[in-house]
Amino acid sequence: MPPPPPAAPRPEPPPPGLSLVLPIYNEELVLERSLATIVAFAERLGRSFELVCVDDGSRDQSAAILARAAQADLRIRALAHGKNQGKGAAVRTGMLAARGDLIVFMDADLSTPLEELHGFLGALEAGYDVVLGNRRSPGARIERRQPWLRETLGKGFTLLTQRLLAPGVQDFTCGFKGFRRPAAQAIFARSTLDGWAFDAELVVIAQVQGHRLVQVPVRWRHEDDTKVRLLSAVLGSAAELVQILLNRLRGKYRLPE
Repeated sequence: MPPPPPAAPRPEPPPPGLSLVLPIYNEELVLERSLATIVAFAERLGRSFELVCVDDGSRDQSAAILARAAQADLRIRALAHGKNQGKGAAVRTGMLAARGDLIVFMDADLSTPLEELHGFLGALEAGYDVVLGNRRSPGARIERRQPWLRETLGKGFTLLTQRLLAPGVQDFTCGFKGFRRPAAQAIFARSTLDGWAFDAELVVIAQVQGHRLVQVPVRWRHEDDTKVRLLSAVLGSAAELVQILLNRLRGKYRLPE
């Protein structure tokens, strides 16, 4: 008896209006709930969407949870790195793979509430190319603060980055950022960093390339289950800021002629 024919590949859905990008690393405790929350919220927006998830070499059950979710819902796309490369690499992979006209990346713990998407989408549809979540401007609200040392070091990083690279930006590291697709493709094609300073590099690239950028106040809540090793992140980010400065001076962030 001949073997059965191979299963037909899953059909490729048409490009959506909105892509949500989720970098994932060892998020088994929150991932299933976060995926369900994001999908339910996106459905209420009344527009076509995809959820692009990038597992960055997780050592827990995150990849298995993600695979099951993607099998059950064609709007969830599961991408994977064979080994851990860093949040910047995971975001880059997801952003370059995203097919939506508007693209927003966020943290898997949903520390910035999904309701903030309304303001982001409004800004993008008003013509801004890049929208930055801002936890420090009037109208922002911190619902649960970070530990003192982490918050102090974060403020120091922001001040140093402002002085060296981007004086007008108040918050570089909020993990909630939105892009129009052409800007996302141009910016992430030039991004190089995978560590804590990758957000700052995105801002600098956007400015060098002349994209219209706006900062939007957001609500934010610190979650205890952070994956950041504080000392190594601080030391690494200082070196990365120098690398951003050198890359800008060497013209590596410019659009191709």
